[in-house]
Amino acid sequence: MTNNEENELYMVKEAQSLRKSDPCAAMAWIITAKTMYPNSFNLQYEAYLLERDGKNYEEAAKCFSVIATNFPNQHTELWQEINALTNALRNENENTPEQEFYVKMYKHLTPEVQHNIFMHTINHSGDNLEQCVYIYILMFNKFPKSAVTQAPRLLEMLAEGMKTDPELYQRILVEEVLPMIQNKPPELSPNLACRLYTSSLEFYLRQIMDESDTADAWKNIFKVLMICGQMMGWEPFLPFSKNVNQNVYWEKLVDILSGSPAGSSQVLFYATTLFIYSLHGYIRNCKLRIEDADISHVLVEGFIEWSPEAADGSEVPSMEPPKFSLTTALSPELSKAFLHAAQCWQLLNTDQFQRDFSQLMLALPLAPWISRFLFDLAIYFGHRDEANKLMADMTTQSSLVQSLQILSLNLMQGSMTLQGFQCILKILSELPATQGQLLENMSLKGHRHMVFLPLTRSALVQYCVGAIISRLSRKVYEPNCPDRLLGDLLVLQQLNLLNDVLLTQQIFNLIKQRKSFNLRTLSTYIIAIDLLEELSHIWNSQQEDNFELTSSPISSGTPTAPSGAAGGGSQTRRIGTRGADKGARDEFKAITRQQIARCNENVITLLANFISQEHLMLAQHIFGITQPVETIVIK
Repeated sequence: MTNNEENELYMVKEAQSLRKSDPCAAMAWIITAKTMYPNSFNLQYEAYLLERDGKNYEEAAKCFSVIATNFPNQHTELWQEINALTNALRNENENTPEQEFYVKMYKHLTPEVQHNIFMHTINHSGDNLEQCVYIYILMFNKFPKSAVTQAPRLLEMLAEGMKTDPELYQRILVEEVLPMIQNKPPELSPNLACRLYTSSLEFYLRQIMDESDTADAWKNIFKVLMICGQMMGWEPFLPFSKNVNQNVYWEKLVDILSGSPAGSSQVLFYATTLFIYSLHGYIRNCKLRIEDADISHVLVEGFIEWSPEAADGSEVPSMEPPKFSLTTALSPELSKAFLHAAQCWQLLNTDQFQRDFSQLMLALPLAPWISRFLFDLAIYFGHRDEANKLMADMTTQSSLVQSLQILSLNLMQGSMTLQGFQCILKILSELPATQGQLLENMSLKGHRHMVFLPLTRSALVQYCVGAIISRLSRKVYEPNCPDRLLGDLLVLQQLNLLNDVLLTQQIFNLIKQRKSFNLRTLSTYIIAIDLLEELSHIWNSQQEDNFELTSSPISSGTPTAPSGAAGGGSQTRRIGTRGADKGARDEFKAITRQQIARCNENVITLLANFISQEHLMLAQHIFGITQPVETIVIK
């Protein structure tokens, strides 16, 4: 150690010893020492500490400026002060006495020194990526113009940080960085800009799946898409508005597609965003609040009305995609969202986009939505084998939903199988508590159609009844149709009287043509006034003929035990019209009055009981089998 260094160290120690007890004397030592050794860091730093401890903001700023300018890379003490300063600036709202000093001192620094402090801190952050990112953000807040040149480096750091802590750096990107650069986004490489957009999309999708304010999330997604598009010089897409029809977005996408090269990243990201937006609308609208419960809707095959005229095979099946029946208030919105998602999906799975789109889907938390959508898409296009495979991969399905989907796939192939009938029994054993309403347009003529079926008691029973009727109705036009089949169809038709008048008329025409008719279900399951009136009319109009009506004895209520497969001949009564005694006429009237008195019973519960209790006979009608039908266990 030289004599000068010894003298310098002596003066510093003297000043230090007097700093708290006699600041003026300490300052005298510093002034004298600075005159002799103007380039000494220790003296300059001691002068700064003296001003800092005295809360002399302006003088402390002058001393700090000298140190930061002349000794930027040499001393640990300086970096400790710089860290304390930048931490105080990052947490200005905490207002501790120490932080308040640094914030006030910072205001007395020249802009050049302020900016240099940030740059020196960034350059010496080493492996502390998070600190470096926050210093950049602090600098951009204090010096907005610096973002023009420094933003690309910050965005690269964020992309790097997302590899180790995606949620932290995604949040920093979308909540702090992008709002600062949105008015003048920097130019970035396509790879980096696409990575940043994908990460932003992932961040907001997590919010959407948590069912927070989805409108704000989508507004932000479209805003980020615009920012990233500007970074790559893309043609602007449309801003988000929940009031804009999705056709408008699709038309804009088609317009951009027509002027873009094959495999354009611009089309890829615009179409992916529109696909996810439509998919979210579809998944979200599949639930509706009914009777204080969230009720899911399931896409199922609708019924095609059968007629004898169509049975000759003259009608060629249409190759057009199926339509959607307007069965509920949700049907229009659901169908629009589904079709728009399907359009985007088909575009993105063409050769020019498929590979990149598949990678994007793997990077985003969309697996539950995608599996549901792909299954529904397979049903929509009639790809039964693909739908079966996809259903096997869906692990979150309830057994009720799975039974319903298997039944729908059965109907898709044109004829319900034994497996489909077993699913009906399974569905009826798991009916939910929510009653719901009967649906319109479950059956249409001439072409395939799809139905969004709410999981309510009414809709599920209606669908099961419709599936059985669609399988049995054509048997009415076959020779020697059994009385029991006609009677069971009349029971089932009580949900469908107004929508299938022709079938009901055909059944009654066959009854009129017969000399006797076994209507074993009359006193148990037929309560619809229209049917009872027609039966009474047939009874009264056949007085000149020897018409016999066989029925079960009068019952006091809805049965709870299944009736035998053979109908229990010893428990029936033949009631004839010609020469009928007064007792027989009175008995028929009593049965009719009894059933009319039950007309306000819940027909949904009645028919669910009917199918469950008479499933052996129904299976015999449909499949010609007499052995028991076991309810399958769906895994």
